[in-house]
Order: sequence, then structure tokens, then C-alpha cells
Amino acid sequence: MTNLNRKIIWAVLLGVGVMLGLTFLADFRAAIEALSRFNVLYLPLILGLTFINYTLRFIKWHYYLRLIKVQLPLKESFRIFLSGLAMSITPGKAGELLKSLLLKELTGTPVSRTAPVIFAERLTDGFGLIILSLTGMAMFKHGTEVLLFISLILAVMVVIIKTPRLHRLFIGLCSRVPVARKFTGVFEILFSSAGELMAIKPFLLAISISVISWGFESVAFYLVFIGLGFKVSFVAAAFTLAFSSIVASVSMLPGGLGAAETSIMGLLVKVVGVPAGTAAVATIIIRFCTLWFGVTIGLLAIASNRRVIKYVNKMGNAAEEKGAAQ
Repeated sequence: MTNLNRKIIWAVLLGVGVMLGLTFLADFRAAIEALSRFNVLYLPLILGLTFINYTLRFIKWHYYLRLIKVQLPLKESFRIFLSGLAMSITPGKAGELLKSLLLKELTGTPVSRTAPVIFAERLTDGFGLIILSLTGMAMFKHGTEVLLFISLILAVMVVIIKTPRLHRLFIGLCSRVPVARKFTGVFEILFSSAGELMAIKPFLLAISISVISWGFESVAFYLVFIGLGFKVSFVAAAFTLAFSSIVASVSMLPGGLGAAETSIMGLLVKVVGVPAGTAAVATIIIRFCTLWFGVTIGLLAIASNRRVIKYVNKMGNAAEEKGAAQ
């Protein structure tokens, strides 16, 4: 936990620095004035909508586990899913593999069997965010090239996963590389699991869940502006949040820190026409109610489970011993 705590502290410090940077990029006095106008009665509703997003994404997670025949009590599955939220502040959310490691600890299921679930979560979230961005893109004539490029990359990933010939080609190439040869069996399991998750019906269902779940978070962002007493259309709020979430994911930065905030504020000011002070405050509030709210829930989920804490400690000790040996 010490290693995890250290990373969280650094992420928090970076987050504070980003927030301070936003207020100084804007008019500091205007930002303070906008913050003073915010009606805090909207805060529980905004957090509640964010939690609905998490709950719907959990349903997708548990559905995926059932597809690959990983049996886990609903309560334990929910706790593992929430624990993964604490890993949102790792680069590219790679730390979410903690969920697969915990599943191995609890059920004995190989990581190679469940890791594609995390990949499928990210992939379908990406498609869901692109769909939410489309209306705003058409309205504001912004981000077309970026969305098309990312859509193409995601589509290529799906084609590779769904095409056995490409699997065999990839595994064949790996078998010729000494370092990768020993992982060919793992790659076969990865492609097998991913193929099950990418079947038409589960794939479309998962994307639908993603659109709805992130739609609730878009409503939360819309309510931020109502709380600030500033009129912004729901389409503008949804486009800004969805597009910026895509930018944050592509950046691979821990929690998208810096990339998400500058994208949200930049779109609000330059595209939507929100005053800089109000845009800075809206950005700070929505990031607090999404990223940091999720990280807090994730840490609470980890802290509430002694078995999880024990496993995280074991991983941390193994990493420190490996570092000392090197």
C-alpha cells in the first residue's frame, strides 16, 4: 500500500497543480467569482449521476465476466470493479489490471483470460464516447479529423480481434522471436477471450451501455453549468466532456491529468463560448466529481477488503524486492 499511496500523493499534487494552472490561465478573480456563484445543492446530484455511470459500467464488467464463464458473487465483483477506479490515475489506466490480478487471486482464473475484459471495457467506452461526441461535432464543426482517426484505430483493433487469420499471423511472428515465443500460449488465450467479448450481440450491447453510462456523466456536467447559473446546451456539455475524455485516454497520462483539463477548458472557451473564469471553475468541479470522486471510491473499496489490501501489499513487496535485486 505504501507504493500505491506514494503514487496517489504524486497524482494529487499534480492534480492540484493542474487546477491552480487553470485558474491562472483564466482570470483568477473571475474564477473565484464564478465559484462563489455555484449552488452546492447541485453537488449531490452531480455525484449521484457520476455514480450511476460507474454502476452501469459495472453491469458491463459483470456481464463480460459471465460471458467468459468467470463465476463471482455480485458483491465481490462490484468491490473488485470499484477497486479498479483507484487505478484511474495510472498511465493509460494500466493499473486497472489490478482487477484481473484480484480475479486470479479469488477465482484462480488466469490473467490472460480476464485481461481482455478490461481491454473490451476501454474499447467500448471509446466507441460510446465517440457516439456522444458526434452531435456536438456536427454542431460546432470541431474535432472531425481527431474522431475519425481514433474511430479508424478502434475499428482496426476490432478487425484484428475478429479475424482468426490475423491472430495466427501475429502468433506466428511471435513464435519466431525468442523473447516472445514463450508467450504464444498466453496470446492464444487473450485472443480467444477477446473474440468472445467482441461477438456482435455483446459488442453492441456493451457500446449501448457505454453511451447511456457516459450520457449520465454528461448530464452531470450540464448540471454544473446550471449550478453556476450559466446557460450551456446539453449537446455542448456532452460534446465537451466526451471529446475531452477521448483526448485524455489517448494522452496515456495518469488520469489524463493536464490533457483532460486543458481540453475541457479550451473547448468551453474557444468553441462553446464560455467565459474563461466560468470555464475554469466548471472544469475543476467536473474533474473533482468524476476523476477524484472515482479514485476516492476505489480507495475505499480497497480499504474495505482485507484480502485486497493483503494482495496489493504482496504485489508492492514483490516489486520492491525486484527493484532491490536489480
